[in-house]
Amino acid sequence: MMNQNQVNFHVQYQDITSQHWSFSSEKFAGGDHLLTALSRGWEIDEKVQLERHWFAGMRCIEIFHFTIQRDDKIVDMPVVGNPYVYRFIRTHSIEILEDEQPA
Repeated sequence: MMNQNQVNFHVQYQDITSQHWSFSSEKFAGGDHLLTALSRGWEIDEKVQLERHWFAGMRCIEIFHFTIQRDDKIVDMPVVGNPYVYRFIRTHSIEILEDEQPA
């Protein structure tokens, strides 16, 4: 598990500490939810599962399944891909594990 210093993210995302996400009420999280979790003491695994959803075989939405952990609680946080999330993954050398499902 990786623990990040969330102070470094303030220049990249405006308000990172107020976007609570709950797996029981929201199917997907955003990059801001991930950063809020990090600022609240959650740690992320260094491997992320990538899931692609294709629409009409032409348009794709990417969902990154981050495994987050705090104390003895482990949660799958599905985060919708966007330029910020792509940069976060790239700059933190997170390994992406891709689904083998065809388009």
